[in-house]
Amino acid sequence: MVTVLTEMTFADSKTLEVACSDFITLILTSLLDRYVPGNMSNKSSNPLNGYPKSTCMKFFRPHFKIGTMAGRQDRLFSKIGGIPWGFPKERWPSCCGRPQKLLAQLCHEPPKLDLGSPKAVLHLFQCLECLGIGDNGRAVVLLNQSDLGQGLVGVEVRGHKPELGNSQIGELWLDRWEELDDGIPSSRFDEFFDEESMWKLQDEFPQIDWFSGRERTKFGGTPRWTGNGPAFSTVPAPFEFLFQLDNRLFLNGLPPKPNEAGCVVVTNTPKPAGGYSQVYVRPDAGGTRENAPWIVIYDHGSDHYYLEFTNFGSDGTAYVYIDRTRQPHEIRWLWSR
Repeated sequence: MVTVLTEMTFADSKTLEVACSDFITLILTSLLDRYVPGNMSNKSSNPLNGYPKSTCMKFFRPHFKIGTMAGRQDRLFSKIGGIPWGFPKERWPSCCGRPQKLLAQLCHEPPKLDLGSPKAVLHLFQCLECLGIGDNGRAVVLLNQSDLGQGLVGVEVRGHKPELGNSQIGELWLDRWEELDDGIPSSRFDEFFDEESMWKLQDEFPQIDWFSGRERTKFGGTPRWTGNGPAFSTVPAPFEFLFQLDNRLFLNGLPPKPNEAGCVVVTNTPKPAGGYSQVYVRPDAGGTRENAPWIVIYDHGSDHYYLEFTNFGSDGTAYVYIDRTRQPHEIRWLWSR
């Protein structure tokens, strides 16, 4: 039997500010973004403003499945979080006196993810003591498959919970790719990296939901910035945009049960008089899983749910860049809110 933690009703923004933790604020902010009038229906019927559709930038949207519900890993494949497959312990990065957490282990898979070598495997790490705000708290290790061993390899300190996160970054397996286009012609790509030009693009293409949470996880195409724009989210040339990964990931369908996911599941329900109620349900005793998502969030009546798996300042996005002029290629990442 699952246990209902609490039910909370918010009458106004002041009550919300006093009563909620940072991640609850994030939940309601996303709801406001979704339901504010003008964000849903006043979109132009001419998304390319006269440009041929064939000129659009292509990108790939990854679809994930929750690792705790996917079975036991028995081979190398692309995933977010958890512990890596075959990673050499001597290459494991540290920060703040602790091993960093695996953020992603991603295999070369062009055109979705072109790492420059058929057997390349990208590893991103994040320190959850400092969140990787400074460069020392973010690490990149690009290896060949021949450098990897067999089996899951961890160097975690058992019993230690990081100051700003869980003992592992939530594990999600890459299930499939969806090819889409940005609605922006490739000739306008450079404008995304100039502050003034980027804001003008938003005025020119009002039909695009520039701050959609779902669009803030994508491989290739044009980046989707946070409210800070490109100023704090880029790496200088010759690095080029590779992909981005949001603090929240969207999955289609109804949410899993707490015992299935191994974590708390939150349901947001609109109230007739306005505002929302939130019900938190946790797994049975002993049902919390170390590699589970940190929290699963469902808006009642929706055809999808979303989850949090790490901490990019509670509502940030990670941006990953690659320098193809170097051999092997150099990769850097950062996150911004």
